[in-house]
Amino acid sequence: MRIYDINPTDQTAMNPAGREAPLDPMRGDPRIPAGATSIEPPTPDEHQVARYTGDDWELVPDYRGHVYWQDDGERHEITELGIEPPDGALDEAPPEPLEDLAQLKRRAIEAARDAAITAGFEYTFGDETDTVQMRQRDRENITGLAVSAQRSPDDTFEFRAKSNTKYELTADEMLALNDAKQAHISEQYRHSWELKEQLDAALEAEDREGIEAVEW
Repeated sequence: MRIYDINPTDQTAMNPAGREAPLDPMRGDPRIPAGATSIEPPTPDEHQVARYTGDDWELVPDYRGHVYWQDDGERHEITELGIEPPDGALDEAPPEPLEDLAQLKRRAIEAARDAAITAGFEYTFGDETDTVQMRQRDRENITGLAVSAQRSPDDTFEFRAKSNTKYELTADEMLALNDAKQAHISEQYRHSWELKEQLDAALEAEDREGIEAVEW
């Protein structure tokens, strides 16, 4: 006699093929242990499982582990027997609304612009080329030195670049460095405005690929 073990957690068949019933050690007859039945479970279709009701098997939906999305983009995962995806459920996340996608791109452009500014720029000090750092404190330092250069045109000014090298600059050289700082910042803003114009044009044209293609 074949028996079918019942999973105590969800009452499904642990081995749908079943196993031979153990023999009673005293009588030698097959016996049905607790948590098993001699009733053969039906063969389930896809996304079904046989569940024991106490006196028979029933076929119930089994979408456990299935992930779906609603139209609003909310993600769901089915974890229980008997639950089916609702009508209209999507098998993959719906595309992001164009306005939301464009807004994400705008923020990415602004972040890339700020990072490009902070990264600084190469500058030639006499015969040496070095990197001028452009963190907030670096920009404030250059501005302060430029103001001092305007007030004291006969003085020299010490400036430390990224290599940690100190350069002695005349007032005119200090003012030229400040102009280069401003040009570097302006160029990053110019580039960001250009990209945002491309973004706005793609959004107006409802061109998703065009929006996605806008990169720093």
